[in-house]
Amino acid sequence: MLAPMDTERAHNPPQALARLRVLEVAERVCGPYGGKLLASLGAEVIKAEAPPEGDPSRRRGPFPGDIPHPERSGTFLYLNTGKKGITLNLADLQGRVLLRELARRVDVLIHDQTPARAAAWGLDATSLLEHNPDLIVAALTPFGSTGPYADFRAYDLNIFHAGGEGYLLPNGLALDTFPDRAPIVAGSQMGAYQGGLTAAVGILAAVYARRAGASGQAIDASGQEAQLAIGYIPIQRLESEGVVEDRFARFFRVGGVLPAQDGYVELLTLEPRQWENLIDFLGHPDWATPEQFRDPGRYGPELNRRLREWFSQHPKAWLYHEGQAHGVPLAPYYTPAEVFHSAQQRARGFYVAVDHPQAGGYDYPGLPFQCSETPPQTGRAPLLGEHNRLIYQELGYSPQDVVDLARGGAI
Repeated sequence: MLAPMDTERAHNPPQALARLRVLEVAERVCGPYGGKLLASLGAEVIKAEAPPEGDPSRRRGPFPGDIPHPERSGTFLYLNTGKKGITLNLADLQGRVLLRELARRVDVLIHDQTPARAAAWGLDATSLLEHNPDLIVAALTPFGSTGPYADFRAYDLNIFHAGGEGYLLPNGLALDTFPDRAPIVAGSQMGAYQGGLTAAVGILAAVYARRAGASGQAIDASGQEAQLAIGYIPIQRLESEGVVEDRFARFFRVGGVLPAQDGYVELLTLEPRQWENLIDFLGHPDWATPEQFRDPGRYGPELNRRLREWFSQHPKAWLYHEGQAHGVPLAPYYTPAEVFHSAQQRARGFYVAVDHPQAGGYDYPGLPFQCSETPPQTGRAPLLGEHNRLIYQELGYSPQDVVDLARGGAI
């Protein structure tokens, strides 16, 4: 039987970053995603929406019933789980005074402003570390805080293509069907999410170093370099082989994305034994022989036409399980509904029920890992300016002062 203290610990397990306080002055995806990860691990993350009208992601859907509302944006709600919310006007002199006061009371400050804007608003590491030498200042910018592109503004589309990956897309069935299509960007703002994730890793390293005795420091995170870090193989080929890879060099001449009876699957036959397994899986038709697979340049288009016709007559689940049983490297493409209702994710508790006073109750994705002793938590996103009174009173401002700050345009 658990002792009283153990019972309390079981119901309220400790959080990995419970004593870490973070001020987030960032909008849209990259910076907020980095802050969200820290909040999920137990950090107290104060999201300062600057300008006070709110993070632009509040204007992005999806919205319940497709009715736009700043407190019901699926994008904002997901990216800002577990945070406290304040408003702050950094274009206002008093707003910048509040920033300095807040920066003295936190361990980490995350911002997404270019060096020139950061210096004008007092968000630059030099100014902030002068007031709080132990502060960790993380700048999450499109191209980093140095170099000729440092002050360029960019969005996910720009960052993704600046990393070179877009040049290699589309691929598979899309390329075979539309060979002259222009380069495309990956969906769901993957470049911005990758930037937030890698910045969070850098922040945690600085936190660990500080707890080991180091002082505060600046983290200079580049969205472009985050994308380059996970898509480096084409550059490696350029260095080692002198090959400028393109989408056609990546193209699987036989297989790739194929239509199923109820969706799509992907077939990657790269080795002779896999071709032989595929032929066995197909039932040894006269149109598929090992010799044809060995010469994809000549036979590839006709083989793909036949494969699409054959695969389209079978459900993707059957193709997946039977193909795997035959040793064929084949996998289905799951729809959002299939992933959401997946027995695997439900059994692992990946989705967490979160209730919001304006948006209502929904299931949110948790973190993609579990900690046995310090389990992550997913709280709701804040309302616009919800914690203004709480946070600014901690700085010594009275309730009337907070009202006056709002009237004066500082928050």
